[in-house]
Amino acid sequence: NSSEQVPEAASVSKSNQIPEVEFAIFECMFAVVASALIIGGVAERVKLLPIIIFMFIWSTLVYDFIASWCWSDNGWFVRWGGLDFAGGIPVHISSGAAALAFCIFLGRRKETSNPHNIVNVILGTLLLWFGWFGFNGGTAAYNGRAGMVLIVTNLAASFSGLTWMFFDYHFEKKLKAVSFCNGVVAGLVAITPGS
Repeated sequence: NSSEQVPEAASVSKSNQIPEVEFAIFECMFAVVASALIIGGVAERVKLLPIIIFMFIWSTLVYDFIASWCWSDNGWFVRWGGLDFAGGIPVHISSGAAALAFCIFLGRRKETSNPHNIVNVILGTLLLWFGWFGFNGGTAAYNGRAGMVLIVTNLAASFSGLTWMFFDYHFEKKLKAVSFCNGVVAGLVAITPGS
């Protein structure tokens, strides 16, 4: 059997129960989400080829290092006692800072735009919400706390959506589904590092 002759590589996952390939794909998802957050900030303002080149360079030179600092047992953030279970620093802070820098570089939008299709906004929010369970729950799967993480994630999204909608109603005197969706996304982002 040829597989018996190949030495086994050191495990990169924090659990021996998670196969290496699945763990690598799971970690790649974080890099893709971080890139998608940046693209969301500059959508319809940049041509496709420049954003692809930027995302490759940013992912390689920025994201990879920040993820290593935060999630590797040898990373300085971990050695200083920092905890980031689901990507608050490598995903949300780094991509938010990059999107802000990119937007400042591009300048103001020529015109403000409202959502064109409310049904698509709601559907996109529901898909994102469902996907976030894998995002947050997957990070806790190896230590047996995934169920609690899923509950906390759902509560944060729900209450954040309701709170956003309440404040929007308070100031604009209208109940809007888009307000709830914005709140859900804010709640998901806010709960991710602590879930």
